[in-house]
Amino acid sequence: MKVNKILCAGTALILAGALGGCSVKVGTNKSPDLIVAEPSSGDFGEDLKITFGDFNREYEYTLKGAEIEDDTDESYADACKSQRESIINYLINERIILKKAREMGVISLTEEEMKAAEEEYNSQIEEQIEYFGGKADYGTRDAATITDEEKRERGIKEFDDYLEDCGMTRDDLLTWSVNSAITNKLKDEVGKSVDYSAAEESYREYEDRIKQLYTDNVAEYEQGNFTQVWVPEGSRMIKHILLGFDDDTLIGIETKRSSGDDAGADNLRAEKAAELQPKVDEVQQKLDSGEDIKTLIMEYSNDAASSSMYPDGYVLVPDGVIFMEEFQKAAFEMAKIGDRTVCVTDYGVHIMIYADDAKVDPDNVKAFTDYLYEQMVKTEFSKKMEEWRAEYDYRIDYEALRLDTPDESSGSKS
Repeated sequence: MKVNKILCAGTALILAGALGGCSVKVGTNKSPDLIVAEPSSGDFGEDLKITFGDFNREYEYTLKGAEIEDDTDESYADACKSQRESIINYLINERIILKKAREMGVISLTEEEMKAAEEEYNSQIEEQIEYFGGKADYGTRDAATITDEEKRERGIKEFDDYLEDCGMTRDDLLTWSVNSAITNKLKDEVGKSVDYSAAEESYREYEDRIKQLYTDNVAEYEQGNFTQVWVPEGSRMIKHILLGFDDDTLIGIETKRSSGDDAGADNLRAEKAAELQPKVDEVQQKLDSGEDIKTLIMEYSNDAASSSMYPDGYVLVPDGVIFMEEFQKAAFEMAKIGDRTVCVTDYGVHIMIYADDAKVDPDNVKAFTDYLYEQMVKTEFSKKMEEWRAEYDYRIDYEALRLDTPDESSGSKS
């Protein structure tokens, strides 16, 4: 259910596809004052009614942005019908939200909230001015001769013309931004009924499921990146520098493994690992002298790109299976944090450091719990919106909006 709107990335994409100056032909023309949606129950005022003009302004804005000049064209008529349904439902929700926000005392924005809404609005307006200025037709002029000032002036005109063609002004767009902020305030107000402890409990339950997954299927646990939620006792952070084999060696080892010649593969990699010993000694000496392992990873490691994504090291868990067997075993042979060892795998020679004990970052726990809480608030707000929709029981003029009535299509909702 769409319950808010703001001039944001989605709107920007619609605008970015616009054809400035094209006219829009819709399959019907109704009086702008025709009421197309209004409550059928309860005590309500004019502010809850929706006119065809209210609807059509936003509909034409969408059509023009999508470069649709005739919404009856069979190639996208169904998509246009879906859009009409979305718009009328959005407008109904918006009327209800503003009504309830007024009743609950959250209709007014603070100076800080208004400033944030205006900044978002201004930022998106500038993006559109830049877009329209860049796509404008400058005739035969060389693009290199068009100044930034000229592009901006042209962008302002083209953008405002675009809005005018839709029967809109920039004030309408600012209203979208303000109404979005009000929606968020109302959602937060409704969300006060949700206790944060419920999200914390939900996190603990999720953590328990992850623990069970580790017990039942350690590979799935490792591949699912669940170490950000929970890690078993004894898990380690391992940094390594991979002195990799050349491509011919890698292919040779893989070929022998595939043919069942594991002994031959082991002999080949042992031979090639011995050839890398001088470089291993060189790196070890630099580590002994105190050089930063991050610097040495970038200088020597064939795994530098991947290692850079894990600056604290790779998480290895007891009985893990996703790393090479030799690498997994070596990681847990080191006695204490700071110890170093070397192992050989089919990829090359690994100089490994036991960097730290693995543990879940408290910031990650907080961020995930916050996310769970936000989802609970959204769910509570959705439930409340359903109650409010039922309370007002909007009557919709499906014929005027060229929509299927609920009896004609089970997918349509009043």
